[in-house]
Amino acid sequence: ITQMITGHIALNKYLHRISKADSPLCGKCTMNAPESVEHFLFRCPAFADRRYLLLTRRARRGQQISLCKILSAPTNLSALATYINATGHLRQMLG
Repeated sequence: ITQMITGHIALNKYLHRISKADSPLCGKCTMNAPESVEHFLFRCPAFADRRYLLLTRRARRGQQISLCKILSAPTNLSALATYINATGHLRQMLG
């Protein structure tokens, strides 16, 4: 979670900045967008089905959905962990 908050996470936007990726763009979709935390959590169509579960559960509870809220509210941490695990995208980094 700390890595997501700081943006220092194994997503191409950060990896490119530290010369560990050739491009900052998301390699999972064709949006031609930097693979940032916000893109991974809210925008990338490659994870739309998994994202739906994360966001609709929060919306049903009347919570405002934003990057700050998702990453900072303790009640969101379980759903966030489930989403990250379901995507498999950060599995190499997280184990």
